[in-house]
Amino acid sequence: MKHTKGVVIVSVLALLSALALAGDVSSEARALHDEAFVADLHADTHFMITYFGYNFEARHHTMDWGPAGVGAPFSDIDLPRLKEGGVDLFTFAICPVPKDNKYPGAAAFVRRSLNTLDRLLIKFPDQLGLARSPAEAREIAASGRVAVLAAVEGGSAIEESLDVLHEFFDRGARYLTLTHAKTLTWAESGSDGGSPDINGLTDFGREVVREMERMGMMIDLAHVSPETFWAVLNTVKCPVIVTHAAAAGIAPHHRNLSDDQIRAIAERGGVIGVIYAVNYLDPSGTKPKDVGLVADHIDYIRKVGGIDVIALGSDWDGGIEAPAKLGDASRLPNLTAELLRRGYTHEEIKKILGENFLRAWTAIEAAAIP
Repeated sequence: MKHTKGVVIVSVLALLSALALAGDVSSEARALHDEAFVADLHADTHFMITYFGYNFEARHHTMDWGPAGVGAPFSDIDLPRLKEGGVDLFTFAICPVPKDNKYPGAAAFVRRSLNTLDRLLIKFPDQLGLARSPAEAREIAASGRVAVLAAVEGGSAIEESLDVLHEFFDRGARYLTLTHAKTLTWAESGSDGGSPDINGLTDFGREVVREMERMGMMIDLAHVSPETFWAVLNTVKCPVIVTHAAAAGIAPHHRNLSDDQIRAIAERGGVIGVIYAVNYLDPSGTKPKDVGLVADHIDYIRKVGGIDVIALGSDWDGGIEAPAKLGDASRLPNLTAELLRRGYTHEEIKKILGENFLRAWTAIEAAAIP
């Protein structure tokens, strides 16, 4: 009985904490948020579920501390909090280990995580659905379930094989982030200095992105070097996406995008998922760690590339430090409230929350060659 009472108390405290942090969300903001299709382009929750037995069905409590109320770096997402936050699509982004081509095992890592996703979909058929297309994503959300976008973060996963790329696509993965933190034999990462021998993409790298274009698989340019970014745009004609990044124009950081890159993505009809990591949003560490940091980058990207290029890519459960009021999935309505406060229209906010991404995904599908 004591144990049961303790669980109840913790659950009540967690709920009260979430409500308190969302307490300034107006009825207008909440209604708009609930009406919109809300998509999060990047989260790393798969690792905890697959390797640490994280209970995705239970509501967890993200601890808060300090005057800014900054959330803990993990335990950001679970089914109850996705629903509390009005999230219609969340991304099961699988980042393989090892992260380069030097050792075998990256493809097996992804297969194991995809197996985990298969079991989740079987276990929670009334709450989750795998979205293989924008149309399926809308259908799943309309049924009251959460659409899951399967994705692979890091081209090491394909182990230099187009057959493996097709295998992951056939199993439901709909985007591939070309690199993660390490340069591959065929594409440069922006995190480790790249390689003069690769100069963005090798011949095989160009073959990979052309094959993705033919398949209708989204090409994610988060993490890549500037040389790889421009090599991709010179190789394919379809829209490209950057699932989790911010604007270098107001936050100089190797993971953020220059104005030229923002404009290029916009001109292609692609999208940029604005990340919630405070060290990307404010590398100087001098600004308040609140939801305004994310909105500042949305403002800036809108000024440079227009409203249609903006999407959301939290990077929740990726070990990030998120701003106050965006510490977990339940708190996402706070961003809608902030955008309303800044004068964004209902239509503009709906675009940012998910419609821009669905439009770009639809265009990428349309560019595929049967």
